[in-house]
Formats: sequence, C-alpha cells, structure tokens
Amino acid sequence: MRRNVFLLSELVRRDLAARYAGSFGGAAWAVLNPLILCGLYTLVFSVIVRVPPPADFRGTYAEFLLAGLLPWLGLQDALVRGASSVTEQANLVKKIPFPVEILVLSSLGSALILQAASLVVFAAVSVPFGSGELHLAPLAGALLFQLLLLAGPMFALAAGSVLFRDLAQLLGPLLTVAFYLTPILYPEELVPASLAPGMALNPLRDLAGLFRAGLLGTTAPPLERLLVWGAGLAVLAFFGHRFFARSRRAFADVL
Repeated sequence: MRRNVFLLSELVRRDLAARYAGSFGGAAWAVLNPLILCGLYTLVFSVIVRVPPPADFRGTYAEFLLAGLLPWLGLQDALVRGASSVTEQANLVKKIPFPVEILVLSSLGSALILQAASLVVFAAVSVPFGSGELHLAPLAGALLFQLLLLAGPMFALAAGSVLFRDLAQLLGPLLTVAFYLTPILYPEELVPASLAPGMALNPLRDLAGLFRAGLLGTTAPPLERLLVWGAGLAVLAFFGHRFFARSRRAFADVL
C-alpha cells in the first residue's frame, strides 16, 4: 500500500513538472490560461452579446463565469489526460507489473491540484476585493461531487482508448457540446422552458452550482437532487472501474 502511494505521488509530481517544463511562465500558466479564457468569454458574452449574470447575483459577470469555468477546466483536463493515461505509458504498462489504475489516478490528482491552485487564487482576489464568499460545506460537497462525476468516465475512457483509439478523437467534440449545454457562460434562468428537461439530465449543472455556492454564496442545488446524483454516479464509478479491471488483461497485447 505504501509503495502504491509513493508511486502515485511520484507520477503526479512528474506530470506536474512535465506540463510546464522549459516554459518561461512555468506553473503560473495554470492560472494565466483560465484568466485568458475568462477575459475572452467576458468580452464576448458580457460586452458584445451582453449576457447578464443571474438576477439575484450582486457580483460581476467575470466572477460568475470564473466560479463555474475553473471547475469545468479541471474536469476537462482530468478527462482528456485520463483518457490517454494508459496509452501514453505503454512501455511502463508492458514492462513493469504494477496497479495500472494508478496511471488514471495520477491524471486525476494532477488535474485537481491545478484546479485547486486556480480556485485559491480566485478566492484570494474575489473574497476581499469582490463579492466572493467562502462556504466550506458546499465547496467540500462540490469536490466530492466532482470526484464521483469523474471516477467512472475516467476509468472507462482510459480502458476504452486502449481498445478503440478513435475514442480519444471523439472526446474533444463531446466535451465542447457538454460545455455549451451547461450553464457556465450563461445563467440557468436564460434556458428556455422547452429545454429544461434536458438541462435536468446534466449533472454538470449541479457541479457548477455547488462551486458557485461555495465560492460566491449563491443558492446551492437541492440536497435531494444531489443525493440522487451521488447514488447514480457511485454506481457509474463502480461499473467504470469494473470495465477497466476486466479490460486491463488485454492492455499488454494491444498497446
């Protein structure tokens, strides 16, 4: 167990070091990239298209956007890197016997560490100088919800990408669709009533809602709905890991 924890920490450290190796900005890009995206989206959707923040939100559109965008970027990073976590370490998988699940967990860990860093910077600016409000209960619930949301798809994608190489190419367009169908750039109140049933089937809506409740003090999604989502996502995590465990016997032959 201790050896696996050490291996996981080393893989996370190596992944974080490799991301920005040789770049002038180094780890600062973990914060600069979201800020650049936020500036672009704020210009387009707040200045040009003029999408308003929620009616009961007293902060700026940029704060509303960042509180939903930063968790989305962390989730997207985890899924993309998790999908290629086994295929990119083909030599390691074929030559060294070890729990291959650690490769998926290291992708998850590095993505969440970078997300946490950007959220800390956001809170450090928004709370004293903006309308930010730190609420630990919804923030902890948001992180737990995000872990449940990622676990099943990450294991399934990691195994599926080994067996079906086209899966990695499909992931980008699917994430783009999910991003625009989630109330990150716009408040949920702007969604037409005809599309409300579809919005209710999107767990990312409640993920963004939980992070905004934890960072901005907005109203959190109903607890009953979160519990239903949690139970469903736990089942999905179980089957995703089961698929990974059954598929890994063929990894050495396919890679």
